[in-house]
Amino acid sequence: MARWLVSLMLLSGVGIAGIANANTAVLELLSNNQGLTPQMLMAQVEKQYPGVISEFDIDVENGELIYEISIIDTQAETISEFEFWAKDGSLIHQKVEPIEADDHDGVRAVQVLINSDLSFSHLVKLAVGSSKAHVIEAQLDHDLGISYLELKLIDANGKHKIAFDIEKQRPLPLLKWD
Repeated sequence: MARWLVSLMLLSGVGIAGIANANTAVLELLSNNQGLTPQMLMAQVEKQYPGVISEFDIDVENGELIYEISIIDTQAETISEFEFWAKDGSLIHQKVEPIEADDHDGVRAVQVLINSDLSFSHLVKLAVGSSKAHVIEAQLDHDLGISYLELKLIDANGKHKIAFDIEKQRPLPLLKWD
């Protein structure tokens, strides 16, 4: 039993160190100001593709940042998933699928965003405010009768999450967690 516990502690330490290193690498890549910022790519995608961005995520492959974006097109009833190189915004991959039942909350939040006459990139800008943190994830969602933007940010202090009400355009303290 003691040997198992020591092994678990060692593995947990390696896992935590690996996560810390991954966070540091992402922060360094975002901070070096080479290529497009997440918000710049979001604005570019909004101009080039029909629909509304519903999700943004960052991935790192071979030391290169990749931005992943999902767009819900309520007119075509599709969700398009894109991967772009952060360094120049060039398209790596695109996949289009029909909207499914489990996409309902995202579609509802997209509709609220449309009705509020806001773009995803502008909503992200409002939510981030004057913070110097970098966006690493952003997703529209609808729960408990509220449509909101869930953001994961990273800065020198680590990662933290916030939720931002789309209609009232303010942080949601009840859904704010670290």
